[in-house]
Amino acid sequence: MTARDEHDARPVTGSVPVRSLGNVAAVVLTYRRRRLAGDVTRSLIDVEGFDPRQVIVVVNGDGGLDDPSLEERVRMHRLPENLGPAAGFAEGLAEAFSDPSIDWAYLCEDDVGLFDLPTPRVVEVLARVASASAASGAVGAVVSYGRRFTGRGGHTENFVPPADSDGGLAPVDVACWGATLVSRAVYDAAIRPDPEWFFGYEDFDFFCRVRAGGFSVLVDAVAARAVADQQTSRGRAEALGADRPVDADEAWRAYYVARNFFALARRHGRPSWIAWHLAYSVRRLQLAGGRAERAAYVRGLVDGVRGRLGRNPRYESRRGELPVPDERRR
Repeated sequence: MTARDEHDARPVTGSVPVRSLGNVAAVVLTYRRRRLAGDVTRSLIDVEGFDPRQVIVVVNGDGGLDDPSLEERVRMHRLPENLGPAAGFAEGLAEAFSDPSIDWAYLCEDDVGLFDLPTPRVVEVLARVASASAASGAVGAVVSYGRRFTGRGGHTENFVPPADSDGGLAPVDVACWGATLVSRAVYDAAIRPDPEWFFGYEDFDFFCRVRAGGFSVLVDAVAARAVADQQTSRGRAEALGADRPVDADEAWRAYYVARNFFALARRHGRPSWIAWHLAYSVRRLQLAGGRAERAAYVRGLVDGVRGRLGRNPRYESRRGELPVPDERRR
């Protein structure tokens, strides 16, 4: 039985034209980034037009919003500790779809406002999904920027659809969370982010399972073209660097990059992916920014070979966002 068959009690999501946000809930996941999470939450209400009661802020143990009055207007969902983006978004999806009137959840990372995504966009994107659903089948997720697997080693490349993409949407294999619409049909098919991954490729794993469940994962071509320059390593650093630590500043990330790719290869790839990962790891170690990053990467390789997952308390973020520079306060 396919995911669509299991969900035949209600219309296929996207088959009814969308004219408002009445059937959409927004989920903001944050950890130690009160200012950035506040900016995203305000944008959802003031720019996108969400009713504050349909905005769910999931706090991953430590953090919240920078405005107590804003916290009172939205639905705050606080987790007891940092459970990572996988468990955090899983909690957000459960909270969003606990309301039977909600057909879509709009998942937002707390730093996604630093990218130049077009806004407002949610109503317009869902209208395009409604028009394209017949050709695309059951649409499981619409991402703002996506990637496709290339070559034999599980490598992915950012995919930027051409301007004449059919309906302004195009299929992709995986994506970062960013700002992503997820259909209730996916949730009802028991496809959720896997908390055991904690951090690192947990988004890739989720989108692979969405596609394996019989749903399409589409990228919004308009958004993907708008942020194409910000999806390179240099572009991401320039977009994020003034407001939060970038990847090069956080050696702990190397642990999960090294470790979780083994799980990605075993679940969705081929044995050759692991061989390529080990070969590429030599180069990563050569390019590492220091002893801490090299040590984290080696430990990740060892734990990946052993099949370990979950949170490793030695490797997690200690900093959330950077202080606002004086010139930006004026």
